[in-house]
Amino acid sequence: MATNNSVTEIAGVLSAITATIAFSDTAAVSIGTLPANAQIVNINIDTTTAFNAATTNTVTVGKTGTAAAFVATTSVTSTGRASVATTGVYSAWADTGSAELDAIVTFSQTGTAATTGAARVTIVFKSFA
Repeated sequence: MATNNSVTEIAGVLSAITATIAFSDTAAVSIGTLPANAQIVNINIDTTTAFNAATTNTVTVGKTGTAAAFVATTSVTSTGRASVATTGVYSAWADTGSAELDAIVTFSQTGTAATTGAARVTIVFKSFA
């Protein structure tokens, strides 16, 4: 006997928050506020100008207190859409928790400091509030 797949319709629309980060950002940059119990659908890191620190150029995406809560260390050495490193953090996408939170992106570098670099980070989410 064949089993039919069922689709559950979720009312509402998707929302997104976006921020840019530059090579000169030495502290975490706020992307925006995610509402309580939001479900992250996708996170995009689009490098518009390659970061050029001598050894490593990476970003993480997370929340205040946990810099890599949503995206682990991801390279931004090349322009274009980064392949987001999510190993071990996908579970945090399903439900962001019972309180709203400030989503952040953090740039890290090693070696001679970067003199160029810019990226746009977008978090697409569904709010159940």
